[in-house]
Amino acid sequence: MPTRININGVITAAADAKISVLDHGLLFGDSVYETLRTYGGKPFLFSRHFGRLEHSARGIDLKLPWTKERTLEEIRRTLIAGECRIRLMITRGIGELEADPETCTDPTPIIIVVPLVTPPERIYQEGVDVVISSVRRSTRFANIKTGSLIHQVLARREAKSKRAYEAILLTADDKLSDGITSNIYLVRNGKVHTPGHDAGIVSGITRGVVLDIAHQVGLQVIEGFFDMSDIARADEMFLTSTTREVVPIARVDGKAVGSGKPGPVTLMLLRGYRSAIERLTTEE
Repeated sequence: MPTRININGVITAAADAKISVLDHGLLFGDSVYETLRTYGGKPFLFSRHFGRLEHSARGIDLKLPWTKERTLEEIRRTLIAGECRIRLMITRGIGELEADPETCTDPTPIIIVVPLVTPPERIYQEGVDVVISSVRRSTRFANIKTGSLIHQVLARREAKSKRAYEAILLTADDKLSDGITSNIYLVRNGKVHTPGHDAGIVSGITRGVVLDIAHQVGLQVIEGFFDMSDIARADEMFLTSTTREVVPIARVDGKAVGSGKPGPVTLMLLRGYRSAIERLTTEE
């Protein structure tokens, strides 16, 4: 099924989708975005994603052009058959060739829908390799999802060059932050440790669900600052993201985490997350 794109309410195939070269989203990365997926053909946890989009827009003083209801309607109009990956983006719009948002007129809403490619089931059974990136995470605007993604691009290239599934970014003072497009967690003595907001993380939607599940099953969750020595002491590690759910981490920079296999806490949270999907799909 081909990609479908919705720009300002007009749906086209990818080859026919056009934006101005003077759009500040293209020129300066002056945009905000969300990545969603569907379950059963329905956008998952849309309200939570839209709430985060509103937070990001406030962070860069960008007025969203569509209401929550209109945005959901346009996403539904743009969906294709089968499960979908959805990129919702709002750019500053067309302006002058200078980094002045006041030269822009109307923001440009863009929805990109492609077939969802889920990870092979073996990675949940075997775990994945990740590396520590040389790219540092900026903490100043970390919890605002903007189109300025050069750090993620460079970290992805680095991970691919090392044949790693994901890369972990550190803060300027070498504290663990998050993955390229994921949140990370360490398990030690049955307790779940995860970098907190002061470590420059993005508040993941899946992260919130997983931490809720952890609390519900009686696991202690510790949010704060962690470093490389904490990885060495961890019994398990895993990552979460919208499109990948809960993925066990088997090795970091080639060194086994714990036994080097998915651990019991990780697998319990994966099962808990998948069990919660049907209930959570009732949310809008």
